[in-house]
Amino acid sequence: MKRLASIFAAVCALSASATPAIENYSVEQVWGEKVLKVSFTLTEKAILTVDILTNGVSIGAENYSKLCEPLATAGGFPANKAVAAGEHVWLWRPTMEWPGRKVASEYFQVELKAWSFDDPPDYMVIDYGTKSNAVFYARVEDIPGGIKTADPNDADAVAELASDPYRTTKIVLRKIPAKGVKWRMGSPSDEPYRIANEIPHYVMLTNDYYVSIYPLTFTQGKNFMGFADNPSISPKYNTKYTTLRGSYDTAGYCWPDNGYAVTSGSCMGTMRKTFGLRFDLLTEAEWEYACRAGTEGRWNHDGTTPDEVAWTAYTGGAKSNKVGLKKPNRWGLYDMHGLVQEWVLDQYGTYVTNAVITEAVIAPVGVTNNVTKRVLRGGPKAYRPNSSASYGNSPKYATRSAYRANDTGTAQYDGNNNGYGIRISCPAKLPDWMR
Repeated sequence: MKRLASIFAAVCALSASATPAIENYSVEQVWGEKVLKVSFTLTEKAILTVDILTNGVSIGAENYSKLCEPLATAGGFPANKAVAAGEHVWLWRPTMEWPGRKVASEYFQVELKAWSFDDPPDYMVIDYGTKSNAVFYARVEDIPGGIKTADPNDADAVAELASDPYRTTKIVLRKIPAKGVKWRMGSPSDEPYRIANEIPHYVMLTNDYYVSIYPLTFTQGKNFMGFADNPSISPKYNTKYTTLRGSYDTAGYCWPDNGYAVTSGSCMGTMRKTFGLRFDLLTEAEWEYACRAGTEGRWNHDGTTPDEVAWTAYTGGAKSNKVGLKKPNRWGLYDMHGLVQEWVLDQYGTYVTNAVITEAVIAPVGVTNNVTKRVLRGGPKAYRPNSSASYGNSPKYATRSAYRANDTGTAQYDGNNNGYGIRISCPAKLPDWMR
């Protein structure tokens, strides 16, 4: 039996925080040096992620998908999920998945990382097909099969995305690093195309959170939330605020007075029962922070128009394009500008700001006196909202990071072939039942 420590340049056992910790970590070649054996002790229950590299570059998760823990009762891939405290032994046979390759390079590395439930990995994926616990990935590159896009002008390539699991039966969520960051919400007075309701003010959110990298497709809505397939509605994916959370006229279910409470039969109620996570819409501040991804300009990229990041009436239409064809922002979120307007939790009204402009509003939840009117973010009006020259070019006006629209929560169609969509979100501090 040969110790891999004499072969590998580095075998890494990392911890994302002070606790939990990985101890007694070792890697060996066994059974005629054909199988890699990883042994370790986990001091407390945690989420574990793993990567295997050669010459400092990951070989790709698809090349070690048969990594297993033979003595585990649950079976299956042993990482990217909550793992119990105690001793663990993982096995991997490289030649089963990595044809012709041998574990013999001094630059070969195995990286194992433990994540606290209060600070989980950057990516979470939920799967309609299994309805099991979420799985987690440290990097977007580790997500099996990868996040796919296509040239919008290549009809065949775009058509292939119709069966992409991350647009149909799975949802990818990105953790947004928001906790304790002071940032400016709204638009400055000299921003072109701004409107009066975008009062600039500083905000500080108190927690990180997950948000889906795409607005939900209709297929995802149907699979995860039971959206009805109504051929008379185009686009199919538009939906009502009240369908998502329950009627805000029902006692006990109105944001923000009743917090995150939703009716059991609502879309979010269904999601919560299925996955045990507090799925909901974003607050307006969470949406804008996620959209901006650290930027302060009109859009979340450096361009002088929204065309690179947004589907609009002037870039091929705002109603019939697949998600994820335009460029993402710095946090890997697609279609934050353009495509469809997205419901957020807040009632529509004037921002609650501090008298001292440099003092941050902490975790704003919006006004409480306009129950039936809810804020919409992100998507354009498909055409000019009216003929007033003050609005200029509609996509430049309506796709900006600070732009705010609103409608009654029972609305689902704005009359301009522009449906209302959503992104789902949940806290990045994972619930007690997972611990």
